[in-house]
Amino acid sequence: MLYSPFSDSMVDWLSRDRVTAVLAANVQFESGTAYVHSGTGTLVLGGYVYYGMGTMGAIDDVGETNTTSPTQLRMTLSGLDMSLFAKTLNERCVGKPAELYLVAMDDNGVVQVADLIFKGKVSGTGATAGETNALQYTVSNIFEDWQRPFPDRYTDESHLATQPGDRIFRYVAQMAERSIYWGSKKDAPGFTYS
Repeated sequence: MLYSPFSDSMVDWLSRDRVTAVLAANVQFESGTAYVHSGTGTLVLGGYVYYGMGTMGAIDDVGETNTTSPTQLRMTLSGLDMSLFAKTLNERCVGKPAELYLVAMDDNGVVQVADLIFKGKVSGTGATAGETNALQYTVSNIFEDWQRPFPDRYTDESHLATQPGDRIFRYVAQMAERSIYWGSKKDAPGFTYS
């Protein structure tokens, strides 16, 4: 069975003779969310205003696999002046959500359809200073989180940290030291099949 990441309406728009397609991305930072797209001007998508970056933004190719292997996407923002470059470097964004959309517009620049093509979290940042002053953001999909060990344990202390007042695991430490005899005469009446 063949799978297409695009909706039927997106396939319809992309198969037309003339179509304007842009990539729109949003990345969350501590101070707020940045909404940008690969065209020029502004476009409204889902009630949010995305600002055009033109040639100042770039997105690397990302392959699609039918496995649970993590994939990464690299977004680059270049041509920043030094004050904006320094301010952006001080923003914490690792672990914050990021989304990438393919947007099809009509001849008047009105958004007709937008499909989410990549969703993940920022897993790394990088910077290149000099003539271009470029910032790189690496976004990883959910499968990279699956590769990390789970930080919580099935203990009373770990559960109380996330659910104050809930003591469901209070006897776990004691149970580890006890012997449990399932179906034994020591703690249950005998049972015979008839």
